[in-house]
Amino acid sequence: MIEMLRSDQRYGPVLKNIPAMIAYCLNNQESRIMQSPEYLFRVDAGYHAYLLRCTPSELLDNAYIYAYRRDLLERHMKEAEKGIRFVTTDGKEKFRVSDGEQIRIITGGDGTRDRTARYIDAGHMELSHEWGSTVYSIREFAERLEQTGGMVIPMRSTLPDKCYAVLPSSDEIIIVKKGESGYYRTDKYGHDRAEALEVASECNERGGVTKAQTAAMLAGSLFGWEVPAADPKNYDEQGQPIKPKRHDRGNAR
Repeated sequence: MIEMLRSDQRYGPVLKNIPAMIAYCLNNQESRIMQSPEYLFRVDAGYHAYLLRCTPSELLDNAYIYAYRRDLLERHMKEAEKGIRFVTTDGKEKFRVSDGEQIRIITGGDGTRDRTARYIDAGHMELSHEWGSTVYSIREFAERLEQTGGMVIPMRSTLPDKCYAVLPSSDEIIIVKKGESGYYRTDKYGHDRAEALEVASECNERGGVTKAQTAAMLAGSLFGWEVPAADPKNYDEQGQPIKPKRHDRGNAR
């Protein structure tokens, strides 16, 4: 497999040398792992699947190849689509994040640590950072947080780093930052609420922030980032909450 990736023209060849790896990665930006400098590619060959992790840099280890049984990898990836659960010590679900999303641990002393959450199975997860990783059972992680007086919140990749919003209790235009409670004051204003909302909306549009994201960011800053209202998927394009679908039970007989 390695020799093929070094010489086969169908694959760049991605492992020929550093310039070839850089060119291949730049031409396949959809394979970048979120905001990291790494790229992930998959090669299927018969009963096996290979995952190629590339870091196109002269300063770092450049490539890792992981080999799997293809059927077991497919099963694992299907299960991982359900997301990673974060629960209370009695097992009640607080929220879920997608495999590979970031979470923020807020320690009892108000310090913060951001980690990438990876799916292991329904009861286990891996939390990783640039210095290493640790595997936890989801109940064990909840117990550790309780013992240390800490908490955990999702850092959803579907949310921007910051946005403009208007306080519900006034016409003040504010800045909200992802993962932070409260808000920051600005020098922007409107003569009434309608104008303030328009000014905030124009600022957000210039930054590529949608109305759904704005509504979710404001809810997160006010009510907590783990609540469903802090997820933009629960709003329509106008930033209005999506009503849950009613299930028609039909004729009970």
